[in-house]
Amino acid sequence: MDKLTLLMFVLVHWNATHIQVHLTAACTDTFRPLTGLYDYCYWMITTFQNSTDSSKLCAKDGGTLAWVNSAEAQAFVEKTFTGTLTAGSMFYIGVQDPVSEEYYTYTGERQYYFNWDAVYSPITDWHCVMINYDSFKWREVKCLFPKLALCSKTILREYLSSYFDRVLVGKALTGYEASVLENLSFIRCAFACQMNVRCKSINHDVTSRRCTINSETAETYPSNVAIAPTVSYYTVFI
Repeated sequence: MDKLTLLMFVLVHWNATHIQVHLTAACTDTFRPLTGLYDYCYWMITTFQNSTDSSKLCAKDGGTLAWVNSAEAQAFVEKTFTGTLTAGSMFYIGVQDPVSEEYYTYTGERQYYFNWDAVYSPITDWHCVMINYDSFKWREVKCLFPKLALCSKTILREYLSSYFDRVLVGKALTGYEASVLENLSFIRCAFACQMNVRCKSINHDVTSRRCTINSETAETYPSNVAIAPTVSYYTVFI
């Protein structure tokens, strides 16, 4: 099956099937973002450890402390784990600031999404982040404090991995827009790229659903890559 046929098959069957994935023994449920090459499965560690030991426990099942880098992911976590813990519980997630006030995920991405408690201000020498179960708001915490922990792991969307060569989360290629399409899902954006002979890469905005078809790539023009927190950039296999 060539790539165009494969992508058309995915487009036709996406809404009906959602391309089911198999949960591992550790997973409570699977989060399927509107964009990107990965789904995420989540599970809770319900014993108390510091962040280092919690991270090791996540790693035993192939994960990290949890990726929560979008409002969509935050909403999924709240929906999935509401009613599962004792009131007053607090749990680590995969956000840290090894460089003061520059936050990163445990998968190495720059952290762009935050859900800080309105009555709380980050503390300079506290480098880990936890969620207060009662409100699902975030607070920084000293990494040595024993807490519960939320883990996640990525599941590759194999039906797309053969089509895209490189992904930059939170970034966009600028200055080489061949076409801009409004209100498209990620799958439909990918399909539009395949149908455009000038398309070498795409930017997809998960919030506005804007699809930008680019005539060049970030590899060729790295100086034209800009920070764009709600956008992901994809280089297409030629």
